[in-house]
Amino acid sequence: MMRINLFFLLFILFFANFALSKVCELSNIKNLKSLKEKLKICDKGDKLYLTYDIKIKTEKLIVNLCSLKDTIISKEEINIVHKRNSGVSLICIYEPDKKFFN
Repeated sequence: MMRINLFFLLFILFFANFALSKVCELSNIKNLKSLKEKLKICDKGDKLYLTYDIKIKTEKLIVNLCSLKDTIISKEEINIVHKRNSGVSLICIYEPDKKFFN
């Protein structure tokens, strides 16, 4: 009976932590300065959804903003540059690098 209660407690703690993370959605990022300002609303461990200009390097954002232990999804929409909300989108777990904000 004790093992079942312990297992149940661990199960609840694991999923409670997962459910508490929110989605931090930032769109139409044109440069790194505006990104740093908008990221102030995000907390470490949140799910991060970014749409940004194709001039910003995806690799730099992934290394500085995302948890590399988890899945990272990036999609480029460079064929339709003139359309609003077009560009690159990035989905990952937010884990910022301290050097990025200095």
